[in-house]
Amino acid sequence: MGVCQSHSDGKKSNKSQQLQIVSEQTLQEKVKNKDNVIPRHKTMPSIHCYSKEKLVSCKSMIVSKIKKRVYGEALAKFYSVLNSQFGYKNNDNMGLVQHNVTGVVRVARNILKPNEQDKDFDHLVTNLQDQSYNSLHFANIIELYQDSKSYYAVQEYCSGGLLIDKCGLIKEEEAIYIISQILDILEEIHKQDNYHGSLTISSFALHDSTNNHYVKLIDVIPIFQAKEKSKISEMQKDDRQAVGLILFQLITNKPITSQTTEMIIKRPKDLPTKTEWYQLVVLLLESRSSIIYEQVLQNKQYREMVQKQEARYTETIINKSVKKTSYIQQKVLIIMNSIFFKERQQQLEKIFKKNDGNRNGTLSKEELQTALGTEEIIDDLFENIDCDGNGEIDLDEFILHSCDRKALITDFNLEATFKELSRKDYKIVMRRRLKMT
Repeated sequence: MGVCQSHSDGKKSNKSQQLQIVSEQTLQEKVKNKDNVIPRHKTMPSIHCYSKEKLVSCKSMIVSKIKKRVYGEALAKFYSVLNSQFGYKNNDNMGLVQHNVTGVVRVARNILKPNEQDKDFDHLVTNLQDQSYNSLHFANIIELYQDSKSYYAVQEYCSGGLLIDKCGLIKEEEAIYIISQILDILEEIHKQDNYHGSLTISSFALHDSTNNHYVKLIDVIPIFQAKEKSKISEMQKDDRQAVGLILFQLITNKPITSQTTEMIIKRPKDLPTKTEWYQLVVLLLESRSSIIYEQVLQNKQYREMVQKQEARYTETIINKSVKKTSYIQQKVLIIMNSIFFKERQQQLEKIFKKNDGNRNGTLSKEELQTALGTEEIIDDLFENIDCDGNGEIDLDEFILHSCDRKALITDFNLEATFKELSRKDYKIVMRRRLKMT
């Protein structure tokens, strides 16, 4: 029996409806509007559970006592169910939930417990709780809860839909940019002597509904399952080949069959075999070791494509006409941004560090120009972003000018931020920073 199966016999209810994908911000706005608030009775059950009282948190687990102890508060205390039938196509063991305080929308995955004690299953649960990956493109398990029959893994929600929906609709450089993100997460997994083992294009989703082609690995459960060490090398090879097939499918929109790999390597005349993307597909399919990651990065054209897409993303969200703000206003905005737009902020941090050539924690005028991918004169923009006027742009200044202030400055967000700022650790940090100025 699989660890991530349906609560029923595997057949979907005829009444199940596919949730229309909308942005996380839109869903938050619905919560703010009293006319749209989803009523939730105090005893309303959560995702496929029998009762609120049976659903408990697994914040600190001792595997040998899984069935004997109660672990903290119920999921229903922290989350409201938006759609209990939500799933990324053919997945009926997932529900869409919203945090009652921050309004953040997330996905709750139902993982059925085995009828009898299972060491592999206990290992999976322990891994879900204790391990995580640092890649920005990995939809980590945020929290773990349980009732008498299931565990509920709360995971990041990607509102842009499945990557497979983009097949045949994007340009070559956009597809390669997506693959560069997938290779980032795959390299991190493989460096930890781990593998996925069942990677397909449906394992990935677009983070949001914008056109920045920012992807996440949503099918993370296989990574945390017990693995046979003797199979690591072979399964890592399968992972790399899967990425090659994903790129092929993105560009051509052709279905993947058991003969696809052999057909691609033979390089048939009816396919553009001399293109950069096709060469990358073949390289991934034929790769037999982790050297592939270095080989790809050494390709100048590949690096230029990735840089171009990153610059396009940065350029679209840098606000070029932001009013000057005080130190306190800047810090509050950055804190709010980290709470409500954490993903975008982390992506910007990655781009900032990548363009900080001398690793001094700031961007010069030339480095900013490279990060934005523009040849236009940016003297005025640089001066506007350089809040303290020291002739360099630090990370906070870079992020500050990407903040969507209209979306941030709302009563709902301000109230949630005030609660965060009231925490002891935030007070200490703010006090130290004020002394430094």
